[in-house]
Amino acid sequence: MKARWIGGMMFHAVTDSGHEVFMDAKPESGGQDAAPRPLEFFLVGLMGCTGMDVVSLLRKMKVIDNLRSFRMEVSYERASDHPMVYTKVHLKYFFSFDGEPPKEQVEKAVKLSQEKYCSASAMLRKTAELTYEIVYE
Repeated sequence: MKARWIGGMMFHAVTDSGHEVFMDAKPESGGQDAAPRPLEFFLVGLMGCTGMDVVSLLRKMKVIDNLRSFRMEVSYERASDHPMVYTKVHLKYFFSFDGEPPKEQVEKAVKLSQEKYCSASAMLRKTAELTYEIVYE
């Protein structure tokens, strides 16, 4: 992966797979707020990592066909002595199924993702309290 400064506080990065990413800072930090900040990317990466794990596991458990929708939200608290450090991160998984939700499989998939598969979760758990909840809609 490579990144280069393109002016102000804006950086342009290219991933190993060739995808382009832009990062910026808030105006009070000298940026233009024209792109996500690096910590926002980290949280998006966390949701993408665990979300893809969950979908993959539900597919392997053969319960994906009844999944109507799946979304996630993240909330966080920052350290009082350092605003760029997360001390608590809470993931909320929202599932909607046609018919009765396969709660046992969903809970197993989320737990496996959080505790075994998602590398972003593993990294975050070293510095912050990481919690999650499952909501069926």
